Amino acid sequence: MTTHHRSKGTVLVTGGAGYIGSHTAKALHGNGFKPVVLDHLSSRFKEAVLWGEFAHGDIRDTRALRETMEHHGVEAVIHFASLIEVGRSVARPGLFYDTNVGGTGPLLNAMGGAGVG
Repeated sequence: MTTHHRSKGTVLVTGGAGYIGSHTAKALHGNGFKPVVLDHLSSRFKEAVLWGEFAHGDIRDTRALRETMEHHGVEAVIHFASLIEVGRSVARPGLFYDTNVGGTGPLLNAMGGAGVG
């Protein structure tokens, strides 16, 4: 007899190919949620995405984020997407600010457009 477990909901994990994001996706999966991992893979590897579907994307792209959320039926978002390399952050602080701080606005806009609270 096969038992089908109903998902508790779909959760988008931004930065989900990173260390913390991948462990969060694993915990979500283990607790009955359906994780969707969004990452642009600039310093991570798709092979780290073992729990949930993978969506390649950048948190600064509102349209792509919204399409991803709508396509997967995302109900919640856990946001870990960021650039983390200290040396590069000193050499290119504007890029890090644009991604790590500025990326939150497009993410929130996409959530609103997709009806994700």
